[in-house]
Amino acid sequence: MQEPMIDDREVLARLGAPNAPLLGAGGEAQVYALGPDRVARIMRAGARRADADARAQLLAEIAAGRGDLPFLTPAVEALEEIGGRIVSVEPRLPGEPLSLLLGRNAGPARSELIASYLDTALRLREIRLPPRGFGPLLGNAGPRSDSSNSFATARLRGSAEACPPELRAAVLLAAAAAPAEPPEAALVHLDYFPANVLAADGRVTAVLDFGPAAAIGDPRMDAWGAVAYLDPEITPTASPADREQATAWLARAGLDAGYAAARRWLAAYWSFAADDARLIDWCRRILLAPTG
Repeated sequence: MQEPMIDDREVLARLGAPNAPLLGAGGEAQVYALGPDRVARIMRAGARRADADARAQLLAEIAAGRGDLPFLTPAVEALEEIGGRIVSVEPRLPGEPLSLLLGRNAGPARSELIASYLDTALRLREIRLPPRGFGPLLGNAGPRSDSSNSFATARLRGSAEACPPELRAAVLLAAAAAPAEPPEAALVHLDYFPANVLAADGRVTAVLDFGPAAAIGDPRMDAWGAVAYLDPEITPTASPADREQATAWLARAGLDAGYAAARRWLAAYWSFAADDARLIDWCRRILLAPTG
């Protein structure tokens, strides 16, 4: 007889940490501190071991390809199945979520944090992975392609099948507007925003949550996304001054011309996440705004 599925607290009790504090929660897992050096990432009910294994392999490739970049990425030390739940035990990375730090920093210290966040977005492309075509790095999000445009279009068509009905036409319109091919293919996090970034002493210390959105794609997208995700629906602790700093940074990086179209593509992509009220509000605002 299959063992009944247990809740997070029972999982933690079996790990010897019944009172472990919650560090963060997302659509795929909740993360608890197992003391100062380890965390337990408890997958949501229904998670598959094969997906956890694939994530562990991807994180190992990212760690190997990170070289001497000045930030850490997650790694899996052990995968366990406890009471029907899949648990990933991982090193606890240094720093605090940037989204929290923005809530209590001001002046030059705040500007320094935003600058490090933006510069790190550009450096994610330096992570070298084994060769593969444009396409998703996890899950069953579609076949690989030799064209960034083909992959980007396929992703939006998938989102159109799951988005709120009032957004479908706008998502399909975004899918039909082929962006310019990037000069190179590289790792794209695509979910790089302050809640997925740890920082300390004025700089980014770790980048978290390389998940189903991650792909081999247009490396400019993480820079554009880092700015777009400072919008108040996504990062309530970001300020108008933060967004002004980010806009000026885009111009200095020579990426301002493509930003509006990229933000619209990102809103179209995330439109499938109908259970995230703030994210869908952002998608709705961007996609239903007049264009041209």
